[in-house]
Amino acid sequence: MATSISLFTVFVSGSVSAFTGYVASRISQRVQRRRDAYTYRLAVITEIRTLRARLSQYEQFFLDPTTTGELPIIKALDVFLQPGAMAVFANNASSVGLFDTKTALRVLRFYASVRALQGHAAVLSDLKDRIDQPQLHLELLRHQAMLRAARRQSQRLVRRLRPPSLLVELLHTLSRRPGRSMAQ
Repeated sequence: MATSISLFTVFVSGSVSAFTGYVASRISQRVQRRRDAYTYRLAVITEIRTLRARLSQYEQFFLDPTTTGELPIIKALDVFLQPGAMAVFANNASSVGLFDTKTALRVLRFYASVRALQGHAAVLSDLKDRIDQPQLHLELLRHQAMLRAARRQSQRLVRRLRPPSLLVELLHTLSRRPGRSMAQ
């Protein structure tokens, strides 16, 4: 009888120890994931704000007819978007999964539109001397529309990525708990 009680005690204490270890590790993982998401969010916001400012400078340059003829479009875009301009996204692309699905898709679409803008600028620079003036004008208008769309996307993204206030985060957490509603 004493042996069975001691075996039972060992089994229960081992089970409790394993359970508390599991719960503690899950809590630690959750805290670390939140910390990573917060840090990545701030880094992406900073990078997108920087890109938005550079795209704005490029647009001013692009709209100025005196400078557009002097410097090829691809060179101008290379000046405003330096190689390290998208380093946060390039080095941490796998961290996009820390965001919710809609935000992650918007971040990917924004960076894709900036890359498409760079590609379109390269094509325009190559074709500038080879195509006729009306076609070139249409392509320049298309490039300008792509540029404005990228700037609008960046503005929306910064608003969406802005960290919520503590009160908003608390209300959001309370509304997600099962069995509880905001009316209670």
